[in-house]
Amino acid sequence: MAIKLHATIEVTPHDGGHGTTKDRVLELQVPQINKTFRYDLNELPQRQTTLENADFALAAIHEAIHDGWNIPCGATCISTTTIPMQAGCSSSTAFTIAWVLVLAKLCGKDEKLLENPIELARLAHKAEVIHFGAPGGTMDHVSIALGCHCLRIGPGMWDVERLPLLNVSSSGVWILADSGDVKDTFGHLKRCKDDRLLLLEEIGGTWNENIPEGKLSDDQLQLLTATLTNRDTEAEATKLWREALDDRSTGDAIGRKLGALMLRHHHALRDGLKLSTKKLEAIGEAAMNAGAWGYKLVGSGGGGCAVAWVSSHLAPAATEEMMKAGARNTWTIDTPSKGARIEF
Repeated sequence: MAIKLHATIEVTPHDGGHGTTKDRVLELQVPQINKTFRYDLNELPQRQTTLENADFALAAIHEAIHDGWNIPCGATCISTTTIPMQAGCSSSTAFTIAWVLVLAKLCGKDEKLLENPIELARLAHKAEVIHFGAPGGTMDHVSIALGCHCLRIGPGMWDVERLPLLNVSSSGVWILADSGDVKDTFGHLKRCKDDRLLLLEEIGGTWNENIPEGKLSDDQLQLLTATLTNRDTEAEATKLWREALDDRSTGDAIGRKLGALMLRHHHALRDGLKLSTKKLEAIGEAAMNAGAWGYKLVGSGGGGCAVAWVSSHLAPAATEEMMKAGARNTWTIDTPSKGARIEF
């Protein structure tokens, strides 16, 4: 679900909107990191092929040109964000989606992309992930591009199901907490992906539990259990979510059932994939002790943020306890945000 924190790029085209200038320089100012980037469209730097000092803005320009886009003029662009950076909350993806939309607007392709936000997500994923041969799925890109919904994404790469919010949402909120622990996003993603691909090959190419005794090491068994738990917990939660749409049970009852699945998923990420930290565990314990329905780390883990789901009347107390346990900042979320858009 897209949260109400945003990446915003303010754009002033150098042609004043008339297409008469020869200036084809895109100037990207990022005041929060005190940097300015300049991209001369007539003389672009070479394509990057590695993630070291990856420039997603440059990658998006290269991919747009490769797709036949003609960017007719330069622009001055000022990028700001309210999303915590390097914290597992998709700050880089939000920027990349906004930047692709900037390029599309300059080319006159924005209306088609906004009519088909999955295509916007696909282009941003191409610039941020495929361009660099990097690990990473499509959940962030789809959630941010579409907005407005609770989404089930997968198992196919671009499969998306829009799920209505539950009745419980009127009485429950999500508390996003930033642990402040620095995380290595692509490092964790690569490790988890590579380890599981090796495991999948070892067990014959299909995920199943019928493994001959002694075939796998203890670490491999733990990884297999976590992977199957992730898959099965999601399927169970989706079934429960659908059943609960017309459920007249109390919000607390539904919340506790789904919250327990959140916690099961967190434990699989922690124990099987080694993605939690002492700080994240302390924050989670504080949230659950304060009456939260569920809790789990978000993003690639290894630091960054986690989210607790809690009834509205307990949210202030849960937030206070999470801060006491070491959270650097928290945000209370009750509804989805709008997706990618252009405002004048």
